[in-house]
Amino acid sequence: MDSRTALVGPNGVGKSTLLRLMTGKLSPTNGSVTRHTHLKLGLYSQHSAEQLDMTKSALDFVRDKYSEKSQDYQYWRQQLGRYGLTGESQTSLIGTLSDGQKSRIVFALLAIESPNMLLLDEPTNGLDIPTIDSLADAINAFSGGVVVVSHDFRLLDKIAKQILVCENKTIKPWDGTIGEYKNYLRKKMISAGAV
Repeated sequence: MDSRTALVGPNGVGKSTLLRLMTGKLSPTNGSVTRHTHLKLGLYSQHSAEQLDMTKSALDFVRDKYSEKSQDYQYWRQQLGRYGLTGESQTSLIGTLSDGQKSRIVFALLAIESPNMLLLDEPTNGLDIPTIDSLADAINAFSGGVVVVSHDFRLLDKIAKQILVCENKTIKPWDGTIGEYKNYLRKKMISAGAV
């Protein structure tokens, strides 16, 4: 299950709502959502860093949160290092780290939970280009499925194998690359006089 799906479309059409429906964080107003009982989902949103304890180091935070897995600092250094958090950034207080570094901790936490599928809602907000590239590498190394809601064409170009367009209350597959979708949007904006 190594699917890499980009869910794209205009703001306000329900992409993030769809992800919340998939996880059960939101209930439908009509109809129903059925989830496979053995499917484990991991959700990342731009607010995911709020779960972090800003008064602890990343190393202490993950070690305390998952104390049943291991108490070995070297083990946790490796887990954080997989997501680009290395050296002093592992032992500095989380509150002193950049948004990108905090995001790396959250991605490490998601991986530790071993979900079958990651749902990523605007994962590049607040990230610099090297961190976005590291995120793309981490997504591509993940063995499960991934659904990404993003307007970051750089990230989507690196990871998306399938593109779904959400607009006019429907979701339809895009038969082309993310670059071709970007060109389609540009032409659509020009013809609408928005540029």
